Amino acid sequence: MRAGTVTQTFERYEFKYWAPLRRLESGLKLLSDVMKEDEVALRAGTSQVNTSLYFDSPHFFFLEQHLSGAPDRIKLRTRYYGERPTGDCFFEIKRRQGLVVTKRRAVVALVEAEKLVSDLTGPLPVQHEALEAFQYLAVRCAARPALLVRARRQAFRAKDPAVDVRMTIDRDIAWQPTRAPHYLVPEPRHWRGIEGGDERQPRVLVELKFHSARPWWLGQFAEHLAPWRVSFSKYVASALAARTDPFFTMDAA
Repeated sequence: MRAGTVTQTFERYEFKYWAPLRRLESGLKLLSDVMKEDEVALRAGTSQVNTSLYFDSPHFFFLEQHLSGAPDRIKLRTRYYGERPTGDCFFEIKRRQGLVVTKRRAVVALVEAEKLVSDLTGPLPVQHEALEAFQYLAVRCAARPALLVRARRQAFRAKDPAVDVRMTIDRDIAWQPTRAPHYLVPEPRHWRGIEGGDERQPRVLVELKFHSARPWWLGQFAEHLAPWRVSFSKYVASALAARTDPFFTMDAA
């Protein structure tokens, strides 16, 4: 696949759970006959790292959309896989309308991605519908690089190829401020963790993703985790932590 030539669009329901690790482990036994780890993710290792550069306006418009409970809200991010960018990057528009999440993304080669995140008003490396929409929203909202967020992820999918059900499990969620001009490159010493639970009851972020009808067995698993269902955004949690962090205070005024 040549970078910059593919637009990918996903529309689905997403349910999130900030679940105790022990509860997740017992729940996974319920899915052992119907779900498996995703082959693509496995090739990257069972503790695959995804890193996202989130964009927001000087007054943090996208953050405030979430905090105000807007029923229709978006996020803009550039995502890559690994601790540091080494290959293609994904420019993504994630939109939530009620319970339905739509994600549009474009694949861009790293060298072009580095130029684009530094100047979102500049010429695009390719004329491309998803990338054009990303640039339009970024310019309209005066978006700029805001935070880097990472997580270590396990990804699962239904064993039956006719059933489009996916699940991700995120651990070690962390954030750090961006650094000009290398917005995509994190500083290893600057990661700040977003913790769940405590040492006696550590938690992980579980996301269930499916189209239209939910299989009965997924409902059984959701019921197993129901007490820990949340409305949770890694970017929002990171941005709120950044506002009060004594070393990296964000001015959202």
